[in-house]
Amino acid sequence: MGKDYYSTLGVDKNVDDKTLKKAYRKLSKKYHPDVNKDNPQAEEKFKEIAEAYDVLSDPQKKQNYDNFGSADGRGGNPFGDGFDVNDIFESFFGGNNNQNPFGRRSRQQKGGDIRVKVKLTLEEVFSGVHKKIKYRRNKSCGECNGSGGDSSRCVTCAGRGVVVGVQNTPFGRIKTNVSCPKCNGNGEIITKSCKSCGTQGVKLNEELVEFDIPKGIMEGEQLIIRGKGNSVKKGINGDLIINIVEVPHELFNRKNIDIHQRIYLTYKELILGTPKEIKTIDGLIRITIKEGTDVGHVLRVPGKGIKRNNQQGDMMVEVWLEIPKELSEEEKVKIEELNI
Repeated sequence: MGKDYYSTLGVDKNVDDKTLKKAYRKLSKKYHPDVNKDNPQAEEKFKEIAEAYDVLSDPQKKQNYDNFGSADGRGGNPFGDGFDVNDIFESFFGGNNNQNPFGRRSRQQKGGDIRVKVKLTLEEVFSGVHKKIKYRRNKSCGECNGSGGDSSRCVTCAGRGVVVGVQNTPFGRIKTNVSCPKCNGNGEIITKSCKSCGTQGVKLNEELVEFDIPKGIMEGEQLIIRGKGNSVKKGINGDLIINIVEVPHELFNRKNIDIHQRIYLTYKELILGTPKEIKTIDGLIRITIKEGTDVGHVLRVPGKGIKRNNQQGDMMVEVWLEIPKELSEEEKVKIEELNI
């Protein structure tokens, strides 16, 4: 699975939120670089702790990690391009997005994520599918290359985008870099607005994106396409998040990786047994109904369900009685003679 986030925080897989937060608080204080200045490994350990908490405290990331070994479900960087350990540390100990306890310049701003729903048929889930979708997002303005217009260097921060401030923390007063209030952290001030975007640096555009959906994906799961969300001036793009919605099937009912269906048989077929041709997702197959099969009995057809990762589901066939709507007098007499 790669990194063991549970071991990093010293918790088990069934940990509750309260215990998880307590473990993170304890370890982050212990390994914070400002109280371990003589230990060069402390900052790396601090980052590992923050990374583990970011994944295990988020239900979707935790589910992806438990199922696939990564927070995004694809084995890639679980945090994307915009991750910063201070996001988590500040949620516990205060601060804002522009302050940095390590004294480095503030990170780039990230554009907003965009969420879209993609509907899939059971056949598409079974086989996997290549999809194309159109959506609208803010993209960097082509007229000004995302700058928002002509600009000059901010004199307050000398173009750095940050000024030095002092932050009160549980470890004492720490000098930090704070976003420049004059230029809002840009390092530059617009002197002439872009005629196309009006200083925004971005414009709303229609986008076409293509992506592959793997076999066996579940309703409610997400695919993340990095960098295809909204752009932001002098920042990094947000992500496009694909939410999977499975369309109900007229014949089959999916339960995890198994596919269920109900077939109707006559009295004769149930009592005497019969070969029966039934539908599956990928074609017709022939099964055998044994003599004396009970109503409600479920037959398992191996390998005819959904394949997900290294697991293969089955087809579950539930047997029901087909009740005739109309009977002749002769047929009624014969049924009574059978005493069934």
